[in-house]
Amino acid sequence: MRLKQYEQSLFANARPDQLQELQELVHKTQVEGDGYADVNFGNQSVRYARPYLFTMRLQENHPNIERRGYGRTICLYDNAGESYLPGQDSAAAPVTRHLAESSMLFFVFDPLQDSRFRRLEDSLNDGIVDKSHLGSQEGVFEEAATRIRRFAGLSSSQKYNRPVTVIVTKCDRWLHLLFENPSEMSAFLPTRLPAEDGTMRPQTAIDVGMIDRVSQRVRQLLVATSTEIVSAVENFSKQVRYIPVSATGWSTHVDPKTGRPVIRPGEAEPFWAEVPFLYAMANSNLGLIPRIRDGKPVT
Repeated sequence: MRLKQYEQSLFANARPDQLQELQELVHKTQVEGDGYADVNFGNQSVRYARPYLFTMRLQENHPNIERRGYGRTICLYDNAGESYLPGQDSAAAPVTRHLAESSMLFFVFDPLQDSRFRRLEDSLNDGIVDKSHLGSQEGVFEEAATRIRRFAGLSSSQKYNRPVTVIVTKCDRWLHLLFENPSEMSAFLPTRLPAEDGTMRPQTAIDVGMIDRVSQRVRQLLVATSTEIVSAVENFSKQVRYIPVSATGWSTHVDPKTGRPVIRPGEAEPFWAEVPFLYAMANSNLGLIPRIRDGKPVT
């Protein structure tokens, strides 16, 4: 229900041309409410985080003949940063224990919360919403890593052997520091890939080589400004990527009266919002999304 509400507020808004506060259009993840469900075990009530379930299935006319009709159900969880504060995960509310079973992890990192990052350009100080009550972002990640190790039975020296994607948000504000015309960057390319019958068929593939190069540039920027998050993530996992994302695109403004970010919903144009998920799926063993690197198919 929440996803439908967010989709409508951004892309089917009744006032698409009117400036509206971004935090009123898309609310942050909560630690209570309809994102959780209470389950009774005898006299004990246990609160669980509700998963989001999606079905991905290749259509019957998909150019990849041998995979037509193939699909999987994808289970996603969304935890608030507050879920990693002391006492927020317990036997009565095991709201983060699913992390130990996850095939892939996404960590949302807001670089604009770091004053060192904002020193890169004066304009980065505009429209900042204070989230200091959550503590440091690397502290949140380290707590998540500690819980995963505990729930999965990993020692403190063992590396996590599943991919971790750091989603570096609000890139409409800063990606120009790394690339010219960043809004024109595409993670997907039309290509021709071999089919089971030996013919070459047109497909759209995700360019994993290009994404890896972008990840490396973003990592270098974070090492120079927010090195603690890089250290925390790479000390935990062997497979890390840093992917820039903007939930709204390049049309966000700052209200001079409130200092808060505002947007005309009709101008919302998310940038790479789908890339972290599709990149992780393409690198899994599900075979749902074709990949290319340097113009060549990756099998």
